[in-house]
Amino acid sequence: MSKQVLSFETLRRAGLRYLERYAASTNAFKLVLKRKVIRMESNFEQRPAEVDEWIAEIVDRFTKAGLLNDLLVAENLCSSFLRRGTSFKIMKAKLAAKGFENDIVSKVMDDISEEHEELEAALLMARRKRLGPYREKEDRESNRNRDLRVLAQAGFPYSISKTVIDSVET
Repeated sequence: MSKQVLSFETLRRAGLRYLERYAASTNAFKLVLKRKVIRMESNFEQRPAEVDEWIAEIVDRFTKAGLLNDLLVAENLCSSFLRRGTSFKIMKAKLAAKGFENDIVSKVMDDISEEHEELEAALLMARRKRLGPYREKEDRESNRNRDLRVLAQAGFPYSISKTVIDSVET
C-alpha cells in the first residue's frame, strides 16, 4: 500500500470518513484531523505550514453543511447520560472533557433541567445498582450509608440521594 500524500483533499476525505462513523464535537474533530496529519507526516516539522488553515477550512465547511453540530451532539450525549442515571454534575464534567464550549454545555444543561429532574436520574441509578428501595428489605438499613455514599460519589446532591435511598419501594 502506497503512502498517502498530505493535501487538503486527503484531509477532507479522512474527516468525512470519520464523521460517517462517529458524532464528534468541533474541538474533538480538530484533534482527529491533527492526529491524522501527524500519522501521515512522519517528521512533524516538515508538514506544510498551511495545515492549520486546511483544518479550519474543513471544519468551517462541515459546520455549514450540518455535518458538525456541537449542540446536537451534546444533546444526544446528555440524553444517553440521563438514560444511564448520570447526575447533572458528572454530565457537565463529561461534556467539558469531550471539548464542548461552555456556552453549549450551559445551554444543553438548561434545556435538560427543564425537561428532567435530577431525581429521576438518581432513581435510575439506584435501580440499576440495586440501592435503597431496590435492595432486599432486610439489607436496607444496614447499607443505608453505603448507598448514600454511592449516589454522592456519582455526583448527586445529598438531599436527592437521601430522598431516593429513604423512598419506599416503587
